[in-house]
This record gives sequence, C-alpha cells and structure tokens, in this order.
Amino acid sequence: MEGNTIIIPTDGSEYAENAAEVGFGIAEKIGATVHILAVGDTKLTHLSSVGGPPPKTKEDLVDVATEWATDLADAAEADGLEAEVVVRSGTPAKEIADYAAEIDADMIVMGTAGRSGFERMVVGSVTNKVVQTAPVPVLTVRPDGTVDAA
Repeated sequence: MEGNTIIIPTDGSEYAENAAEVGFGIAEKIGATVHILAVGDTKLTHLSSVGGPPPKTKEDLVDVATEWATDLADAAEADGLEAEVVVRSGTPAKEIADYAAEIDADMIVMGTAGRSGFERMVVGSVTNKVVQTAPVPVLTVRPDGTVDAA
C-alpha cells in the first residue's frame, strides 16, 4: 500500500458529513488518501431522508450510495485531498470491515448517529458493529463533533 489510507463511510446523513470533516482533517495532517465508502444496504427497502420514491432495487440503492460517496469525495478534493469513491451493496458493517481488511487501511472514521428515527438506530448499530469487527482502528465522531478512538 502506498501512503496512508483512511476509510470514511457515508450514509448521506449530516452525521456522516461531520465525521468526514474530522477524517479530512486527519488525512490532511498525515498525507492520507481518503476512501469514501457508501454501502447500499440491501436490507433497507426505503430511505426516508432521500427525496423521491423509495429505492426499489439493489441498483437503486447503489445509485443513491454512489451519489452520497461522490458528494463527499468532491468535498475532499475541494479540500485538496486525494479521494476515491467506493460503492458496495450488502450489509454495511460487514462491507466496511471487509473493505478495511482488503486495502489494509490505516483507520476508519465514521459517525455514531445517522438518519432520524429507525435509520438512526440502524446506523448507530452499524458503527458499533464496525468498532467490534474492523481489523483497523475506528475513530467515531459523535453528533456534536467530539471524537472517540476505539
């Protein structure tokens, strides 16, 4: 692996964006490339915060995830960082941990809360599961912007 790599998962929420800002700051300090990872969760048949009708197919989920990741990658590049967009479909926590192992990432930076209501619980549990299963350190960013290293 060339240089340092930080994975920043996103679900398109403001919590993910806040975590990304923290991740971008770390990447800038250590000269890391950021991999913006979005996972189309194949168990979700609706995403309440996304405009328009709910995604119906795996392709719809991947399209939405691609949009989330591309938006954050554009923000990273605007900050002068090297960014890669990675989109997968499946179970988010497993895909995040597996990807970290595949690329031998240095760390994962992610938010501890996501969408409102039910999805917020889902995303919080995704972060918890990643902390338990990832093969690399996970830096979690709380909704107020404070960080915890796990």
